Amino acid sequence: MKRNYTICGKGISIESELPITEHENFNIFAVSEGNSDIKITYHVSDKLPPMPVNFKETPVGALVSCEGENVFRHTPMGTAEGALSHYKITDTSHSEVYFTNRSYGCMSDFRYMWNSVSLSQLFLPFKILLFHASYILVDGEAILFTAQCGVGKSTQAELWRKYMGAEVINGDKAGVSVDRNGVYAHGLPFCGTSGICKNKSVPLKAIVLLSQAPENKISRVTGIQAIQSLMGNIYLDFVAPGETQQCVDTLIELLSTVPVYHLQCTPDEKAVKCLANGLGMNL
Repeated sequence: MKRNYTICGKGISIESELPITEHENFNIFAVSEGNSDIKITYHVSDKLPPMPVNFKETPVGALVSCEGENVFRHTPMGTAEGALSHYKITDTSHSEVYFTNRSYGCMSDFRYMWNSVSLSQLFLPFKILLFHASYILVDGEAILFTAQCGVGKSTQAELWRKYMGAEVINGDKAGVSVDRNGVYAHGLPFCGTSGICKNKSVPLKAIVLLSQAPENKISRVTGIQAIQSLMGNIYLDFVAPGETQQCVDTLIELLSTVPVYHLQCTPDEKAVKCLANGLGMNL
């Protein structure tokens, strides 16, 4: 079985020996045919291939092993073995992903697939970063609210919908691409628990780092502080060789075009007014 998708402007083909889970989120990004910038092949068996022993464990429990230009990522799923993905640092256009029969249904599901196939890593050489962020569209441009869970990304996005007529494109995740055409925000087929998932790509106006506060205050964040703050909200573990440098290089290009702000905010209309004023927007 084969499925084709366009995500963040790149063609992705997935081939599997077993049926691929259908879901409305992925259907939004599905295409009948097209060039494949990234080809992902699923293999299913009773047991995963052996993981190279020189691995490191990431903060989320994945195991990563690097041997020369080869990268192996084992993503666990509860008591099941999960999935093992393999790609080459020098050629992320092709990834092999191995599932057990027991874990295939979960790990190929849209909620977990992007981790199981190492999509964040495959996108990196294309200068595409996946952010933990709420993505809104206002006046033809995107604003990303990024922060750790529970800070209020979805709340601020909803406030902008209510008071500024913004459209919420994704309540939890966003792709950002940097190329000669500019910096663009992209919808993703993954949206956490927000349930808001749309396929729209527009120029990125600003990235807003959020923190809760009793009063609203906005300040510009630049240089190394901006890079460090953004890296903490990007879906990469920086274990494989070159990941950190590739990410930093992409962020430097991004920062030359797109401003980053820190918004200390309250969960009400005053926060919207503070940010809108800081962005020079008419209320």
